[in-house]
Amino acid sequence: MGRPKKKTQRGKPLYVKRKKRSGADSSAMARRSFSIILLLVVVGAVLFGIKAGFDLMGRKLFSSNPRFEIQHLVISCDGKLTEDRIREYTGLSEGKNLFAVDFKDIEMALSKVPVVESVYLERKLPHTLIIKVKERLPVARITGRQSRRFPFMVDRYGVVLPPRQSAVALPLIKGLDEDLRLGLPVKYPDVETALKIIALCDSSGSLRSYVQLESLDIKYADFIDIRLKGDIRVRMPRFSLKSKLQDLATVIKISSGQGKRVKDVDLTLDSAKVPVTYY
Repeated sequence: MGRPKKKTQRGKPLYVKRKKRSGADSSAMARRSFSIILLLVVVGAVLFGIKAGFDLMGRKLFSSNPRFEIQHLVISCDGKLTEDRIREYTGLSEGKNLFAVDFKDIEMALSKVPVVESVYLERKLPHTLIIKVKERLPVARITGRQSRRFPFMVDRYGVVLPPRQSAVALPLIKGLDEDLRLGLPVKYPDVETALKIIALCDSSGSLRSYVQLESLDIKYADFIDIRLKGDIRVRMPRFSLKSKLQDLATVIKISSGQGKRVKDVDLTLDSAKVPVTYY
């Protein structure tokens, strides 16, 4: 008989745990971080050098080039602002470099002048700078808390302008219990409504002929109290302005044709027949 084979048991594989070399890994990480930082510094320096080179080239070719010295300063304004005042506000004069003048600085300087609405600027090579100033056009007089005796003026955007004796024929917006500041728009809804009424009357020949505004009182809660030439009083709602003004013009036109003189018109009622009283 053969000898029985001995059973051999396979032992479990032995795993040897390696100790991490923490010192070596942190050193490698530090080297990588240093390399990245160094690369960023080099890229930044290269970009800065490129920008500095372009700036230097721009100064040599443009802003420091005597070829582009301003010899003709063409200034115009559609209002009463003089060329000397515009030069004073902007600090502009012949002899400066055409490209050394910053358009944003000019616009900022002129935007502080209350009567200036917009500015057009143009470089005309090699040595001409063109400035066109558009002044704000007053469309009404306005009184506030501090200006009841001497009304200011406002343009179509509600920007407050200095008083002018020549503007006495403009319609007067009153009843505003707020302070007014020169050069700033009046942020009040009823003033915007009054300006819309004035704009509508100016935009139509029929309205301009029959609805001749003298004053618009905004102090009432339910309506705007309008006074027209000929001592006509109108109660105007704050809605449907165009249609209400057309109704008013029709009433005045028909009454004039009949030889009647209108005294009061109430446009606040939503009815087909407009209540009218006569002198």
